[in-house]
Amino acid sequence: MKALHLLLVTIFTFCFSLPVLYGDVQAASNKQEVVAPVDNATAPLIVTPDGKKSSTRATKASKGIPKDVNINTADKATLILLPGIGPVTAEAILTYRKDNGNFKSIDELRKVKGIGEKHLAKLKPFLQVI
Repeated sequence: MKALHLLLVTIFTFCFSLPVLYGDVQAASNKQEVVAPVDNATAPLIVTPDGKKSSTRATKASKGIPKDVNINTADKATLILLPGIGPVTAEAILTYRKDNGNFKSIDELRKVKGIGEKHLAKLKPFLQVI
C-alpha cells in the first residue's frame, strides 16, 4: 500500500511540474546573451537563442550618428559618435590635431594610430570635406 501511495504521489508531482518546467525552458529560450565587446571601439554583440548575431552598431547607425562632422573642430564626445571611434581613438585624433595642427584633408586621418584604410572608408560618409 505504501508503494502504491508513493507511486501515485510521484506521478502526481511529475504531471503538475511539467508545465512549470516547460515554462522555465521556454522563458530561457527567449533570453538574449550579450557578448562583451573586444575593445571600446566595438559595440556589444547580441547572440539570440537561434544563433543569429546582431550588433547594436546598426541601431547606432540609424539613430544618432552626426553628418558632416568637421574633424578640425569636433570635440571628443562628437568623435565618439562616429562609427568605429571609441574614446581611445577619439583621444588619438585630438592629440594628433594638437601636435600637428588642423587636418589638411580627410585622408590625413590615416596618420592617426588606430585608423587604417578600411576604417577611414567607413568614416568618410560622416565627415565634412576639408
